[in-house]
Amino acid sequence: MKTIICIPTYNEAENIKKMLPAISDLKLKNVDILIIDDNSPDGTSAAVKRLNSKFKIQNSKFKIFVLDRKKKEGLGKAYVAGFKWALKKGYDRIISMDADFSHNPKYLPKMIKKSKDYDVVVGSRYVKGGKIVGWEWYRYVNSYGANFFTRLLLRLKPKDATAGFKCYSRKFLKSLDLDKIIAGGYAFQVEMINLAQEGGFSITEFPITFVDRQVGESKISGELSRSAKIIFKLALRKKTYRQFIKFGIVGLLGTIIDLGVYNLLVFKFNFNIYTSRIISFTLAATANYILNRIWTFRSKEKKIAKQYIQFFFISIIGLGLNLIIMKSLQNIVSGIEEELLRINIPVVIAITIVLFWNFLANRYWTFKKH
Repeated sequence: MKTIICIPTYNEAENIKKMLPAISDLKLKNVDILIIDDNSPDGTSAAVKRLNSKFKIQNSKFKIFVLDRKKKEGLGKAYVAGFKWALKKGYDRIISMDADFSHNPKYLPKMIKKSKDYDVVVGSRYVKGGKIVGWEWYRYVNSYGANFFTRLLLRLKPKDATAGFKCYSRKFLKSLDLDKIIAGGYAFQVEMINLAQEGGFSITEFPITFVDRQVGESKISGELSRSAKIIFKLALRKKTYRQFIKFGIVGLLGTIIDLGVYNLLVFKFNFNIYTSRIISFTLAATANYILNRIWTFRSKEKKIAKQYIQFFFISIIGLGLNLIIMKSLQNIVSGIEEELLRINIPVVIAITIVLFWNFLANRYWTFKKH
């Protein structure tokens, strides 16, 4: 099993001079290093090449390679270039880590050992035993908050979804079209975990102590907003979120049909309000069922009558919930002076809650694929 450690660098000359000897001292078997340098102005690439000459004399089995890139394009692009290089050279395990000692090389033997049984091994700050040293409180809050909402939005199982210290199997990386990875910056770490989980690859975490860099400048400035955009793009790729958006659009069309038919029957044909309400609701629910079956969930279920009854039953429960929620909120909002707000706040809250109920109930019951 051949392992390569991929270390992206940009102005890391001082750190890399210490990192390479530290990894060399571990005397790891069948482990090489690839430095992916984005044309560092401080001469990082040249510093690595000078060190490499010394290592070749001292230890011929310890190989250091340098992949020189023309410009700085972000962490994700650098890793993609490194992964392509590693796969082409036939490496079985590919490790990603930082050059600034925030990822201590002492964890490499444990990571490599665990990689024999898992496709992705994560050096985690947020599992039991993991911790962060050297951060101001606000950086910890930012990191933990970003990690929490990323996991929630993408439904990721690993505790440290934003971790950069990982080991990937060749099998996992070969399964990807690396050119289609959309994250160029730090969101790359999240996208890789997301791809591994969606692909059904095995993932494990072990605790590490993450230490803030002592030398050089952090490159995370401005990454939060860019990464947030990528996370939302990844979320929209998920089938469940796409279905929810479609379900909401269908629901809006159903509401238009409901109100249109109701007003037409009452004011044009002089039906009583209760009969009009039953007819308009039934027609709207039927239209919603047809559109959701064909467009939202693309159902192939042959028992259409049974499916329709299930959908209609859920719609009736949703209507009941809507009325109950609106009624229960009337007393809460009674103190609001503005009439428009007092009337509409309960309606908006009720519609939102019932929308989630209707979607989840239909997705996991009416249109569930057996």
